[in-house]
Amino acid sequence: MLTWLEQFAGDLRFGVRGLLRTPGFSLLAVLSLALGIMAVTAIYSVLYAVVLDPFPYKDVENLMSVRVSSPVQRGGRTGYSTDQFLEIAERSTIFEGVIASTISDVLWTSAGDPQRLRGNHGTFNTFDVMGVPPLLGRTPTAADAQPGAEPVAVLGYRFWQRQFGGDPNVLGRQLQLNDITRTVIGVMPKRFMWRGADVYLPVRFERGKVVEGVRGVHLLGRLRPNITAAQAEADLGPIIADLKQREPAQFPDQWRVGLLPFTETFPSSIGRDIWVLLGAVALLLLIACANVSNLLLARASARQREMTVRVALGASRRRLVRQLLTESLLLALAAGGLGTALAYAGLPAILALVPPDTIPDESEIALNTSVLIFALIVSALTSVICGLAPALHTAGKDLSNAMREASRSLAGGSRQAITRKALVVAEVALSLILLAGSSVLLRRFVEMGRVILGAPPEQVLTLRVPLAPQRYPDAARRITFFKDLLPRIKAVPGVEAAALNSGLHPFGNLWTQAEVTGQPTSTDSVQAHQVSADYTGALGIRLAAGRLLTRIPDRPPLGQVVKLLRFKDPPFNVANHSFQIVGVVHDTPNAGLTEPPMPEVFVPFSVIGFSNLVVVRAQGDPANITRPVVNQVYAVDAAQPVTNVTTLAQLLKEEEFATPRFNLVLLSVFAFVGLVLAVVGVYGVMSSAVAQERQEIGVRMALGADSGTITRMVLARGSRLLLAGTALGLVGSYAAGQWLAGAVWRVAAFDPLAFGAVALLLMLVGLQACYWPARRAARIDPLIAIRETQ
Repeated sequence: MLTWLEQFAGDLRFGVRGLLRTPGFSLLAVLSLALGIMAVTAIYSVLYAVVLDPFPYKDVENLMSVRVSSPVQRGGRTGYSTDQFLEIAERSTIFEGVIASTISDVLWTSAGDPQRLRGNHGTFNTFDVMGVPPLLGRTPTAADAQPGAEPVAVLGYRFWQRQFGGDPNVLGRQLQLNDITRTVIGVMPKRFMWRGADVYLPVRFERGKVVEGVRGVHLLGRLRPNITAAQAEADLGPIIADLKQREPAQFPDQWRVGLLPFTETFPSSIGRDIWVLLGAVALLLLIACANVSNLLLARASARQREMTVRVALGASRRRLVRQLLTESLLLALAAGGLGTALAYAGLPAILALVPPDTIPDESEIALNTSVLIFALIVSALTSVICGLAPALHTAGKDLSNAMREASRSLAGGSRQAITRKALVVAEVALSLILLAGSSVLLRRFVEMGRVILGAPPEQVLTLRVPLAPQRYPDAARRITFFKDLLPRIKAVPGVEAAALNSGLHPFGNLWTQAEVTGQPTSTDSVQAHQVSADYTGALGIRLAAGRLLTRIPDRPPLGQVVKLLRFKDPPFNVANHSFQIVGVVHDTPNAGLTEPPMPEVFVPFSVIGFSNLVVVRAQGDPANITRPVVNQVYAVDAAQPVTNVTTLAQLLKEEEFATPRFNLVLLSVFAFVGLVLAVVGVYGVMSSAVAQERQEIGVRMALGADSGTITRMVLARGSRLLLAGTALGLVGSYAAGQWLAGAVWRVAAFDPLAFGAVALLLMLVGLQACYWPARRAARIDPLIAIRETQ
């Protein structure tokens, strides 16, 4: 063992001296590998924090949602009414603890403007089940849940920092939340962002009562050890069956119940995108490895005399192979260190591109210990991949004939020449796959920007006015509020139109099943917009037939009746869920910019009273009317908060364009780096070929070949490599496109224009890389070259 360590130390010293003697080669190899390792490490750090380990909760694999689904319908439910939650929590036996949670609008009234906070109404055992202690203070206890106990609140870390500057004296402070005075008893750690709440409000749910306006909750339980899926279904099945019997409309006719892991209940919406990007950077790293392997092969060829002498002095082939792999390891470790440093420097730029609200709030993206271990493993594997070809070349070579082979031309068909050509073809193919992917995304991004929305997005101001159920407990009061507000906003100078909806085009709205009189029953869903009269005008949605909700002519409407089934159920409870069709509008994007429009209906908001999104079309810059419009809300109710004040253009940027831009920018950067590495590989092989065939070229020129003939000969050889790589790359691009088309990015499986453009670009750039070696070959002096053969 000691002897082996001494030999390994000797190999390290010899490798370091050899690499220092060739600084140009070493720098190029380290930089090539560092770019690949940087990209892989950076993307893996995002993947680890967003997909693999995003949550800080105790034994997160044991946290389960109860999911009721139907085999004949998409999706399922993990949310229940408070009465249903209590039934499941009390009767189930498979959980150590069951908690309820919400995403709630919480009104905070203080000395300044009223604020809407993101609240989480939950059971008192929430923090015990989640298994995370507070950063400051304490979490609720059983005593806090007793009748007559003082109401308490726990603050989220970000809210504590934003609103109180991280002041520890916040403990004991009293906050007026939803008109209830609560005492702050604790602050949670930075990564505890359960449902992204600003404030956690423990409440005691009671059957048949609506506590603090909470009607529905998400149910989460901590599973007991060794509970199987069959046991869970057997335990929960009778409970759901009883609930179905009492409330048949609340559950599908064909249903099954099971457990949904926490990570699947709250996944990142860009999880699949990150996996694809990790695959892309893996291709980039392979390109870098092929490039460095080519460099090492060329270096091994130049060191044939040295290897022959070492064999003559008694060195075994095994020792030579180990020496070459050691040098490859040194390069990879140096590249790993540099690549990790570059990843650390570049990570903020990647985070700036991450679309908002697409990753779990608990995620903390950083180069932590797990990421650094991954980078080390990647570096080690890289050293093996890069050093394998030179090592095998040396191990399988007849070194006694090495001196003679050193004089042969590349055209002679040596194994080394074939290997180097194959590596270049692989580099070109992999580079083309990356370029094809980025070009398809670019075309998709441009197409999204051309979608016609009606009103100019930069002139549309949106704001949400969440009416607290404690102050506006019924539809009549909510409807009265907005009927008073909308005329006030319309009267603001610079306002062209003002309207109300429960959602917003093109982002979608509430889904419901619909029945049209005289038509067969369909299970397909439609979008239901609860709008005021001017909504279609404010958004530029054009009338196709009949009339809008703004005019009531003295003629019969179009006549048919549509029933919106969801409106008859809680929380809407509309007495008459039938609506008469009075007009038809042209299709407008309502499911995003990349999907075809869904069927949709527009109903008056005054029928239901659940709309709270105000849409204002400005005559000019919405910034000029923002404060006057918000002031109209305060004029109606000085204690009413206004949230999410922004423009439609900004919403499109954040919600529609952000994820495609994230993918496009990163993949384009990786594709560009891959292209550069592939071009360097082509240049290296052609330069080496010219150097090794210098004598042959001299003979050809002495026999009458002119510089043009030599140039064309070298370019032809390079073109064959480029064409072979391009052909393989197109096949690989088509295969990748088949998978990406529907599974991830919904792009064209085969885009002839995009694929053809990048193939042409690669050929042109590759030929440019071949041109300089060809030009050098054409300038060879035949007399000097022939003299070198003597």
